[in-house]
Amino acid sequence: MRILYFTGAYRPESMVSHTHGDLVSAIRARGVAADMLTFAPGDQREAVVTRPDRHGTRVTYLRVAGGSGSGNGSEIFDRAQRFYSARRWQYAPFLSAVRALRRYLTPDVLARYDVLQIGMAFPHATIFRRALVGRAHPPVLVTITGGDIAIGEKAEYGYGRTPATRRAIRETLRWATLVQANSPQSARAVAAVGCPQERIAVQPPQSPVTPVPEGEITAFREAARAKLIAAGTLPAGRVLIGLGRMVAIKAFDDVIRALPAVRATCGEVSAHFIGPTRDAAAIAYADSLTALAASLGMGEYVTVRGQIAADDVPIYLAAADLVLVPSLYDGLNKTGIEAGAVGTPVVVSTAAGLADYVREFNAGTVVPPRDPAALVEAVTTLLTDSTAWSAASTGARAMAATFTLDRTADGMIRLYQRVVAP
Repeated sequence: MRILYFTGAYRPESMVSHTHGDLVSAIRARGVAADMLTFAPGDQREAVVTRPDRHGTRVTYLRVAGGSGSGNGSEIFDRAQRFYSARRWQYAPFLSAVRALRRYLTPDVLARYDVLQIGMAFPHATIFRRALVGRAHPPVLVTITGGDIAIGEKAEYGYGRTPATRRAIRETLRWATLVQANSPQSARAVAAVGCPQERIAVQPPQSPVTPVPEGEITAFREAARAKLIAAGTLPAGRVLIGLGRMVAIKAFDDVIRALPAVRATCGEVSAHFIGPTRDAAAIAYADSLTALAASLGMGEYVTVRGQIAADDVPIYLAAADLVLVPSLYDGLNKTGIEAGAVGTPVVVSTAAGLADYVREFNAGTVVPPRDPAALVEAVTTLLTDSTAWSAASTGARAMAATFTLDRTADGMIRLYQRVVAP
């Protein structure tokens, strides 16, 4: 079996690149031939560059625009395409990517593979669908994450903010041979926008954090807390952490609103929010969290910091008493799984796909989104009831143990076999 695995940004600065690379490497170790395809970084001059990654997987980097300094008018054309695509498709490289993919995915290239695996229904799988019009191609497995299919009341977060993108999402989900949902909640969302139930399969991704062995968990957590306190990164006392992109859909502001009541019951409690701020909207949301904390008199007990190194993530999560996922919408949210790997319980909203797994394993508490009273009760109960906290910690570790690389790779092999079956 031969797989062409596409992800949009396979490069070091992407938060999930290592997850894709590790998974494809594990798939190859199971005897499946797999190449990767991705869009090139902006400074790539060549139209196509192919080189191995750190695992030895063959990766092709595809430039999606003419590039600067070409001197042949392509810059003006590219800018015009980006302007139009941004307005119509909410994704500036849309038409440039269609053109680049159509040039690359010739009949000879397509004939090499038995399955095309494409991450994100929109924009990526939609771009493939348009690029492959009129061409015979292998069956398509579309992997969805959540924001790529968010429409209707969730459209403020995802791409489905215009009639064109909403229609494209529905058409792409119906076009796919099989849709891989990352959680039961995502599967329900896929079905709700018109994908036949028989073409939906739930297969979550692996956690990038390896579970700490049970006999080492206490020492690991104590060492993590001591390290960050000694560095002045975290204070003593109870610690709440929210980790993820700085976007309003994460609802970290709800944690800040709940913090005064939590401190009134639990004493010294601080809240820390960690995540990338790569654009103006993310910077604005991060600044709004700081301003909100100050307005509530909580400025001293709230910190907002940028993205941290992937190797530091388990240290921060282990140093926390609780990890909070109060999202207004999330396809899965792996932060809670990573927290479970180091024994930290989670408080998660019902709007996050992780809620199904937290309930199943008793890995913490599930609360409604935008319900401050429920959030306060969940946090204070776990912080003041050591028996409840210990049970949730055990459940969180059990939950994390089901999101291993081996299980995910085995699950992907089953999906490939299902896709190519007559």
